[in-house]
Amino acid sequence: MTELISIVIPIFNAEQYLEGIIESIIKQTYKKIELILVDDGSTDSSPELCDLYKEKDKRIQVIHKKNGGLVSARKAGISIARGDYAVCVDSDDWIDKNHLLEIKKIVEEYSPDIVCFNYIEVNEKTKSLRDIPFRKGLYTKEDIAKEIYPQLIRNTRGKAFPPTIWAKVYKMELYKEEQIKVDDRIKIGEDVACTIPCIIRAESMYILDKALYYYRRNNVSMTKTKKPISWDGPELIEEHLRARVKSKEWDFQKQISRRTVQSLINVVKTQFYSQ
Repeated sequence: MTELISIVIPIFNAEQYLEGIIESIIKQTYKKIELILVDDGSTDSSPELCDLYKEKDKRIQVIHKKNGGLVSARKAGISIARGDYAVCVDSDDWIDKNHLLEIKKIVEEYSPDIVCFNYIEVNEKTKSLRDIPFRKGLYTKEDIAKEIYPQLIRNTRGKAFPPTIWAKVYKMELYKEEQIKVDDRIKIGEDVACTIPCIIRAESMYILDKALYYYRRNNVSMTKTKKPISWDGPELIEEHLRARVKSKEWDFQKQISRRTVQSLINVVKTQFYSQ
């Protein structure tokens, strides 16, 4: 395998964790990577740290931009990516040292459009395995339709395929085309807006039974700060999904409606954060 893997990290005031995530990437056992650090208008020392690492490692590129949110930062990063596969990472998490090597093995053997994997959720006191509750291994297009589509967005029991963008690796063309269409105004649920269309368009997918990502819970970041969710978020995502998910062969439109209802309930709950 000679594929270049592009890793994009959106960064906003992440100085506390930034060195940890960057070190976990540049020390990967698979070396053919490009790391794109997107400073989204940080006001702490994150911009300087990004530039410092760029000087140390020629595989690193840095973008400094005006603050525009997570979606706009991912777009900025992916717009200059040259890799064959795309990886998204949050600035306060970190990845296993063999993360990309494990992906390389799967890509080398199966060349799937998407690779999914388990992750470890970490808080101040514990570490918990978060397992993808689906069959592990290779999925053809027919397998995806049969096993994933019935609960891709939200089934009648409220279950859905894990939408986390950072627990997946994508063929670049597929990911770039979907990410660029996501509305910058979406602040919560932006992963869903990108991953759902990607999975629907995928011709193949592999679910790897290994935990390759460490997700840090209950900390300050672009995605994890507790605050009231905007009321227009569910509407923006619903509009996006209905525009991108055109198939009438499956019950996706009903699934989208179920997800919107659940999202609105979550919005109501978060209003208490403003009290």
